Amino acid sequence: MRELTDLIRTETVGTVEETLNFLLYECSIDEAPRPQEVAQWQNWLKQRGGKFTRLAALCQTWLDEEHELAQK
Repeated sequence: MRELTDLIRTETVGTVEETLNFLLYECSIDEAPRPQEVAQWQNWLKQRGGKFTRLAALCQTWLDEEHELAQK
């Protein structure tokens, strides 16, 4: 988990985007992140600002979709 935290907080936008896409949309269900984790990533990405703002929005989209699924 520490490596993932460091990656989201320090790596380039391309590396972070590739990692997020995998974790949010491609990995298996048993490896999928919890909503609390994604919310934390979103906060870190907002803090980084600039090009990372788009990735924070990606996290929000995933959280919204996850919430919709939980409501069904």
